[in-house]
Amino acid sequence: MTGGLLLRRSGDTLLACIAMLMVVLLLGLFEFVQLDTRHREALRTQAELVARTAAAAVVFEDSAEALALLEAFKAAPAVASAQLQRHNGQALAQFRRDEPPQWLERQGGRVFTEVPVLSSGIAVGRLQVQAYQAPVWRALATVLGAAVLIMVLSLGVVMLGSWRQRAQLREADARTRYLAHHDVLTGLANRERFAAALAEAAATGLPAVLMCVDVDDFKLVNDSRGHAAGDVVLRTVAQRLQRLVRPQDVVGRLGGDEFAVLLCAPVDEQVADAVAQRIVEQLPRRIEYQGASLKIGVSLGVALLPEDAGTADEAMACADMAMYQAKHGGKGTWSRYTATLGEAHRERRALEQALRAALARQEFELAYQPVFDAQGRLKALEGLARWHSPQRGSVPPAQFIPVLEEAGLVGELGLELMQQLRRDIDAWTDQGLRCPPVALNLSSHQCRLETQRERFLQQLDRLNLTPQEVEFELTETTVFEDLDSPDSIVRALQARGYALAIDDFGTGYSSLAYLLRLRCAKLKIDRVFVDGLARREDAALLVETMVRVAHAMDMRVVAEGVERVEDQQRLVALGCDLYQGFLLAHPLPAQRLGPLLRAGGVAPPVASIGLDARVAPAPAPARGAPAEMA
Repeated sequence: MTGGLLLRRSGDTLLACIAMLMVVLLLGLFEFVQLDTRHREALRTQAELVARTAAAAVVFEDSAEALALLEAFKAAPAVASAQLQRHNGQALAQFRRDEPPQWLERQGGRVFTEVPVLSSGIAVGRLQVQAYQAPVWRALATVLGAAVLIMVLSLGVVMLGSWRQRAQLREADARTRYLAHHDVLTGLANRERFAAALAEAAATGLPAVLMCVDVDDFKLVNDSRGHAAGDVVLRTVAQRLQRLVRPQDVVGRLGGDEFAVLLCAPVDEQVADAVAQRIVEQLPRRIEYQGASLKIGVSLGVALLPEDAGTADEAMACADMAMYQAKHGGKGTWSRYTATLGEAHRERRALEQALRAALARQEFELAYQPVFDAQGRLKALEGLARWHSPQRGSVPPAQFIPVLEEAGLVGELGLELMQQLRRDIDAWTDQGLRCPPVALNLSSHQCRLETQRERFLQQLDRLNLTPQEVEFELTETTVFEDLDSPDSIVRALQARGYALAIDDFGTGYSSLAYLLRLRCAKLKIDRVFVDGLARREDAALLVETMVRVAHAMDMRVVAEGVERVEDQQRLVALGCDLYQGFLLAHPLPAQRLGPLLRAGGVAPPVASIGLDARVAPAPAPARGAPAEMA
């Protein structure tokens, strides 16, 4: 009986143990599902946060910035690797954990997540992240170990064992929440958190001040010192901004080298002016980096709430306008938003929309200014953009070119002008006329991106514009920015046999080293040296030196802006090869160029080519405007 009782109790105990084990297994299975789900959600959340900040790096093909963003995964021990891809699936940057995986990490499997990288709602790439399942297995092992103790001690041990895992999850959740509201590089509020703080301040109706801060010439630091130096600059700027404002104010990084400061109530104009002045004066102190002293500056725009704007979006637009006003005013300073500035911005936006429509309707035309030798023979033409708007009339190039450049549309204009040139050349050929090579200017804004360069070269091939029909003029800025690029458009054009000329020589970098490396066919002396040359011995000396240097390098010299007979005579005496200006001919539409071409390229009297030479010279095109568009 005792044996039977013992057996029965043993059976009951066994059944109880089996029941408890079944409960534990069910709990373990449930816990595994929970842990795995949280693990995957946390991984995806972290990936989405990094992807949200990586859009600029993908758009601008900045692999160093992309790699710096991926380094944020070092703070997540479970992440094994991450890869940031372009929209075509090619890898832009990749992160892989340096430490070799432990046994459980090797055997426990991995989870994978993929999130899109969006820019203005459009997918420009994707981010793929792989993470170890080891944290899940470790957590599950903790639960199962506690289950054994449950069978021996009590169910309370299970709770004690799972508490540690819950603490780890809370820590991971806290890290995720931190990444959701803070910039990875600087630790400042990110764009989303700053926008929320700005919206809250605007909703209260209390006085507040928004400042947009941009680091001047930050690209130069990145290009000359590397992205590591750029990161040091950004972190230093963030630290200094925080020290220059009050504890209740909010400092955020909007992206790239753009920061924002929100001065919360109580605040007034005097406080805003004092803080803005303090930032532009004290923040630009030099930054020591690897034995070098980095010089930085900032431009700052100020908008007052609710005086200038009633909503967060309006305030951001106003402060941004004021910041660009400060940049255009010489950088290193600050500007406050005004109604006049807003009206100018609206007019600029309206002009930009009109230009987009004009490009779509092909309203741009080419005018051609002849280039002669000393005997009056036509040797070349320069193609110049003209816009005759049905609503605005004839718009000066100095007015629409800067807007096209800022809007990123100058490349589209260049493609359209090449197409117009093809049509004009074909029309002259049909009339039995032959024209010399037509020079088009290549702007520094026209082929900065790889896609722009590819479209430009494809357009050349599609239109079959040969080196005998077209040549290209480069501003010194274009040469300086492009020549060291691995995908240099200058080198690509030279390899295809197109003749190149340096335009506006003497007004930009004017590096003789670049003349040696570039080996152009022509050098065009800017009008500032030509105008009044006959009366200015200093200018004559400079021109004579340029001519000698160019001839020593087998380059022909073109004098731009020839508007006086005595100036041309002095240029001839100095050895200049070719001449261009209102004295000889004004820019002409294609249909009016026929008489000159029929005359065999010999210059007829001035009045029959263009306007009378005695007409006062037109103002020079705005500095930096592409010559073929001026």
